[in-house]
Amino acid sequence: MAGRLMELVSRAHLRWKRRVARDLAPYGVHPKQLFVLRKLVEEGSLMPSEIAALVFADRPTTTSMLATMERSGWITRRRDSENGRRVIVEATASGRKKLTSVPDRLWRTGRTAVDPEAGLSATERAEAIRLLEKLNAWLGRAEER
Repeated sequence: MAGRLMELVSRAHLRWKRRVARDLAPYGVHPKQLFVLRKLVEEGSLMPSEIAALVFADRPTTTSMLATMERSGWITRRRDSENGRRVIVEATASGRKKLTSVPDRLWRTGRTAVDPEAGLSATERAEAIRLLEKLNAWLGRAEER
């Protein structure tokens, strides 16, 4: 039973991720890159470890993504003046321009041309959210053990 539930949740999640990626493709940016740009503009700067935690990725994967973004001119990486071992990542003017080139409906709300929540009534959506929050909390407690 649990296998079927997780399979359905995973399948819906992957379909949604593919849809978001397909809708962002004309703008030349991937969803995680757009998310990182948005966070950098909001926060001013972040460290690679903080970015890795935000995008649920390991450090090598994050470093690779940041290198791609740096080659594109969207971010800069510099050594921290107080702690030379620490790297600070900041959005460039080009990165801010890239962020503004993507329509607000794609990056501000996370909704694309197809809204997955539109397939559920308000009651069904509330119940699904309640149950998924309960599952997430249980998995968080199980992870701590």
